[in-house]
Amino acid sequence: MVRHPTFSLLSACRGRGLRGLAIALGAGVLGVTAATPRAPDGKRIFQKQCASCHGVKGEGVKDKYAESLTGDWSVAKLTRYVAANMPDDKPETLAPAEAEAVSRYLHDAFYSRAAQAKLHPVRVELAHLTHQQHLITVADLLRGLEPPDPAPVAGRGLDAVYYNAARRGGFDASKIVHRGVDAELDLVFADGSPARERVGAAEFSVQWRGSVHADETGDYEFVVRTPNSVRVWINAGLAPAVPAEAVIDASVSNPADPNHRVTLRLIGGRRYPIAIDFWALPGKAGAPAPALALRWKPPHGAERTIPARNLSPAKVGPTFVLSTRFPADDSSLGYERSTTVSKAWDDATTGAAFEVATHVGRKLDRYAGTKPDDPARAQRCEAFAEKFVAAAFRRPLTAEEKKRYVRERFASAPDLETAIRRVALLALKAPAFLYPELPVGRVGATQVAARLSFGLWDSAPDAVLTQAAAEGKLNSRDAIRAQAERMIGDHRARAKLQAFFHHWLQMRYLEDLRKDETLYPDFTPELIDDLRTSLNLFLERVAWSGAGDYRELLRADTLFVNDRLAAFYGLPPPPAGEFVPVPTAPGERSGVLTHPYLLAAFSYKGTTSPIHRGVFLTRNIVGRALKSPPMAVAFNNEEFPAGLSMREKVTKLTRSESCQGCHAVINPLGFSLEWFDAVGRFRREENGRAIDAVSEYLTDDNQTVRLAGARDVADFAVGSERATDGFIEQLFHHVVKQPLLAYGPDAATELRHSFIASGYNLRHLLVEIATLAAQRGVAWNVPPPTPPPARS
Repeated sequence: MVRHPTFSLLSACRGRGLRGLAIALGAGVLGVTAATPRAPDGKRIFQKQCASCHGVKGEGVKDKYAESLTGDWSVAKLTRYVAANMPDDKPETLAPAEAEAVSRYLHDAFYSRAAQAKLHPVRVELAHLTHQQHLITVADLLRGLEPPDPAPVAGRGLDAVYYNAARRGGFDASKIVHRGVDAELDLVFADGSPARERVGAAEFSVQWRGSVHADETGDYEFVVRTPNSVRVWINAGLAPAVPAEAVIDASVSNPADPNHRVTLRLIGGRRYPIAIDFWALPGKAGAPAPALALRWKPPHGAERTIPARNLSPAKVGPTFVLSTRFPADDSSLGYERSTTVSKAWDDATTGAAFEVATHVGRKLDRYAGTKPDDPARAQRCEAFAEKFVAAAFRRPLTAEEKKRYVRERFASAPDLETAIRRVALLALKAPAFLYPELPVGRVGATQVAARLSFGLWDSAPDAVLTQAAAEGKLNSRDAIRAQAERMIGDHRARAKLQAFFHHWLQMRYLEDLRKDETLYPDFTPELIDDLRTSLNLFLERVAWSGAGDYRELLRADTLFVNDRLAAFYGLPPPPAGEFVPVPTAPGERSGVLTHPYLLAAFSYKGTTSPIHRGVFLTRNIVGRALKSPPMAVAFNNEEFPAGLSMREKVTKLTRSESCQGCHAVINPLGFSLEWFDAVGRFRREENGRAIDAVSEYLTDDNQTVRLAGARDVADFAVGSERATDGFIEQLFHHVVKQPLLAYGPDAATELRHSFIASGYNLRHLLVEIATLAAQRGVAWNVPPPTPPPARS
């Protein structure tokens, strides 16, 4: 029973008659002449009735309520919950004003995110290179020592030169019978085939040259399928003076074992040189026709012919890719960060340093621009060593550093190769390399440059940015932004944004999308691979074409499809089987929310999963936090009566009060996607019954929003400050690897205003985030430090 304050005061007058009532009235019981009663003291109520279970600052109490009192509920929502459920032993005993007072106190004191920021101020933490940053930085460090690539060449496929003689006579230019570009290498040289007509002989050979583009970072299994003789080079130089070792060398044909495989680690967003030498001799009667297929199995994908869009006739140099494996970076805060040091990490950095040192020692003359018999070889190698260490440290070297890292190594080594290996090993284990921003006093231009390059590229500054820093041209916000706008045109910025999308959409964690084969027999690994390609192409187009509008990520009503996807999802077939954006039925699809790859990923093997879909939408689209459930409850479809819809099953499973704390948010969002089955096909019925995808969603500020499908969720997210802030913060964390609040209490608001003013332009937001992080601690109009004088 709730006791009203007026009732309590009147009860004190009992037995005093009219005089007692008059005294009470004179004292202001009914508010006639006395001062207004004091408002309830929320802090006192919490300490008296709540702290014993929740802790003085909501930190939790072991064996009572160990979980901390933090979350994203509004004061109004907290008030309703407190009024109905607290105190735990005597619920509904607090007056409405008391429930509001205690809710407001705990919200402002420790519950809300702002309160937590005051209690535990965040700061920019000293961090070493993440695994990805280390991988890319080493690749770029060594790539910068090579000659630049030729100007890009447009086109798809590989340059092909056909000869009407086999390789045993050499690839003689006088034997050339055809030149062209082969879009895909899946060729059969059977009599009467177009491929055979190019050579016109039973004995022939072919050379293919160009580059292959890796979409994502990871291990690629390359497969060359041929009954004939072949040699393959991938990511290797073919300079005549230093012939590279072929990654596949099947000089002797073997029709009984036509598959030749090699696995290579590649960095996403880059092109790698590829060369193939193929030759065929006249076969015996009944032998298979000469043939060659170039296939691969990319990360998260199925084996297939390498598509033409991943092949180019452009000639590029090789990229050094570390094979040393690093331990996973800490992702406990929702983004990769590297603020701790472990023995595994230290061992990995040592292994990587040895790997690079061995490589540099082997290619010393090439890097130093010298020869074994060059009389100035020692001087050239030492000059190269200084250049290498300065590039690794991302700044000019001091005189002491030149002495320690270079001269002393060369003075004590028995030969130049050993000296350069020692230089490389020492440099790549140095804090100046491993920690992009060591505390070195006042923030200088080289630190600004490093922040900008690691933010946008996960790598060290290029020559243009390094020169701008040396010339004092990074001394204003506008100057930093101008460099950032230049840098987002680089392939590394595209790769970093793609990696963010994969993190935001959880694509990097999705490995097994296979379904029940009896229910979905056509949902094959090849189709799943097509779906991932479809989503990648959609993300690429939205981010880098036209306005780059974030809202299109959520609202677009098109799907990229090829022939196989078009047939499976009932869409018009694209021309020539290429992946092209195809319009879907009006109101049916809504950007990433309804992309079949994600819909299938957040489903069970045989049914949809409104819970998995709802959790994804809650955290990643509408930007609300969810706590881990107090206990895991497995969904077992067999436990429910036959005939129930999935919505009815989930409602039944999560109806308890302990579940509804989160599922009151999760379920309405998940139910909004029930018009899509477990493989992402649109439907209106489930087991012969009409699907109900309409729900009422209670926002964090206590507003009720009607959701009648995915488009309503998208529209709500686009108009929600919290959802926009959530997206911005996730991108900030991915770019900077630091907490956004460490950059000032107004940083999030400033980024949101700028983002909205740009028309929700993703490229603009990327530039603004990188600029904000780069300028931290800069005192404008202060000249950059004078670099140490060069050694004469």
